[in-house]
Amino acid sequence: MKIGSFKEAVTSEASIAQFLRTADDMMAAAQHPMPDSARFFLAYEGMFSVVMAVLEFHGVRPADTGGHRATAIRRVAVDLQLDVSRQSVLGRLHDVRNRVTYRAPLPPITKADADALLAILQEMLIAGKALIAKPADAGQR
Repeated sequence: MKIGSFKEAVTSEASIAQFLRTADDMMAAAQHPMPDSARFFLAYEGMFSVVMAVLEFHGVRPADTGGHRATAIRRVAVDLQLDVSRQSVLGRLHDVRNRVTYRAPLPPITKADADALLAILQEMLIAGKALIAKPADAGQR
């Protein structure tokens, strides 16, 4: 886990728990009727909160390099044993987020994108909580 894309981080049970609570909150909020783009961004931020919880559990955080979020997402998707097709969809949805945030809002985020990211968030939350619930020495790499 500790390669150039990550930095050492202090592990705090309270911080990890808060990342997971935030992810739960984002998932719950995204269940309410709202525009697809709002659901998508809630699901994205919830997913990234799971990523941060898992990284902190391992004692690292993303480095301040280009592509740090994408690298962190890919690393945690493997740790949480998302299947290859889910990892591919997650990578595409991260690219959608970057496109609409930084480059071009058209085409807009679709309902299918929001639904897919919400399903991935739910899967990552379950797997992340299970991983973090293991004894600390079993989770350290």
